[in-house]
Amino acid sequence: MLIGLTATLFGMTVCAEEDGTEAIEDSAESEGGEDTGDWTDYQLSIDGDVYTFPMMYEDFISFGWVLNDTEDTLDPYSYSIYYFTKEDMQCSVYILNLGINTVSIEDCIVAGISIDSYYWEDIDSTVELPGGIVKGVSTLDDIAAAYGTPTDTYEGDLYTEYTYQEDYNEEVELTVYNDSGVLEDIVIENFVEPDGYEIGEISTDEPQDVMAYVKPDTLSDDLTEYEIELDGDVYSLPVPVNVLTEDGWEIVEDDSDSMVAAHYYGWIYLRRDNQTFSTTITNEEDYATIPEYCWIEELSVGGYTLDIDGSLPGGIKIGMTEEDFLAVLDEAGMEYECSDSGDYRYYTYNSPSYGYGCEVEIYVGDDSYFEKDTIIEITCENSFD
Repeated sequence: MLIGLTATLFGMTVCAEEDGTEAIEDSAESEGGEDTGDWTDYQLSIDGDVYTFPMMYEDFISFGWVLNDTEDTLDPYSYSIYYFTKEDMQCSVYILNLGINTVSIEDCIVAGISIDSYYWEDIDSTVELPGGIVKGVSTLDDIAAAYGTPTDTYEGDLYTEYTYQEDYNEEVELTVYNDSGVLEDIVIENFVEPDGYEIGEISTDEPQDVMAYVKPDTLSDDLTEYEIELDGDVYSLPVPVNVLTEDGWEIVEDDSDSMVAAHYYGWIYLRRDNQTFSTTITNEEDYATIPEYCWIEELSVGGYTLDIDGSLPGGIKIGMTEEDFLAVLDEAGMEYECSDSGDYRYYTYNSPSYGYGCEVEIYVGDDSYFEKDTIIEITCENSFD
């Protein structure tokens, strides 16, 4: 499966649904109500049934298509390619979730279709696009006459492909093979919201995993623990946002996301005693939730942003000298990596892979209010798998 589009890739264009039994020329209408016969209608007709993309899953299968794959779910802002059959025909379609909750593909959008000549060879069917472009009949000249100069052209040893594109994932690809000289492969993608699409509801119920979180009383001496102390409060990471709000941190609502979609991330600003910091938050649930019930996987203290006391396991803290810090690592047998950047030196340890580890920043310059050769900022990160 192909999964992983971000929300920023999806537009909010509204597409009207059409009656699937209409002739394609009659159903391709512009805002003025006139027939356009244009590729931007994102339509095709298969044996007289007209498909306008995007359409809802239930509308697509109403034409008689049967899913070949196992029923599945999709996370928000993601898509997958699934195969369907109808009698002797087979196609692949782009199924898209533009909602905020993880849902069955039955509740998702069919945002496009791919008709591959490999699966349609010797099949007695008629596939037609707006403007009178017909699979197995129309030539490159016919396509150019109907749709104009393509956005992009690929000319290979076996085929020529015309791509007509409005935006990313809003395009039509038409392939003419050199040996036949006619249109054989068709791909339509239109990753926008259908008219009347409902994105889903936001839950305000506290998840069980959030309720089960246990906040440490004190900072561990074990350097392999992903813990951090902020001005006297100790947190093991990941930590739910509501644990920090219970300790007096206030969510700056105007600068924070009001909700986070299922299995997605957002941004939050927190403030306490005139100290403010921002960080990403993740939602581990199958449904959209409020920021309070999301998780913080990384926390930093010190430096130029959060001017409060901070410590890591083993007594590593803001203001410690580089010499004392290295002595702690050496005594624990902890391996580390070191790199310099201008007036700053960075140590990373307890980092078996990306998304996990502790970082210590040390000032090594001469012209700052920071004391030379001391820790000025610490960071701890522990991501969900």
